[in-house]
Amino acid sequence: MQPIPLQPSSNKLILGDFKPAGGFPNPCEDHLGKSISLDSLLIKRPSSTFLFTLEGDSMSPTLTDGSIIVVDRSAKVATGRIVLATIAGEFIVKEIELKKDKALFKSVNPLYPTIEIEIDKDNDWENNVVWGVVTGSVKVF
Repeated sequence: MQPIPLQPSSNKLILGDFKPAGGFPNPCEDHLGKSISLDSLLIKRPSSTFLFTLEGDSMSPTLTDGSIIVVDRSAKVATGRIVLATIAGEFIVKEIELKKDKALFKSVNPLYPTIEIEIDKDNDWENNVVWGVVTGSVKVF
């Protein structure tokens, strides 16, 4: 899998000044706000950011099958972050928990087991396993 670097967009969209209710109409729907670019909203470091389409349901309902994930290779890996990693030669998306001597890769969906990787001198997991940090997602219906 070869990521393709992002190309900046010149499209600007209008962001409403209000947050619409999920179930009832909002009386303020005629009040639109400033223009924004989805690039500036989703991408902090373009040279190290890539997009991937997620497959499967191991991170559901947080991230669902077909969602586009935004992955930043320069973001700091920390407990609680969702990461794109390679384990046994396969790319996976999981929440990471860092321990003193191991890294746990957890699914949101309880049907999937946690993957445990020992951190020792023979397994430099940060350079060889974690590919980047998921910093956002887009779901297209």
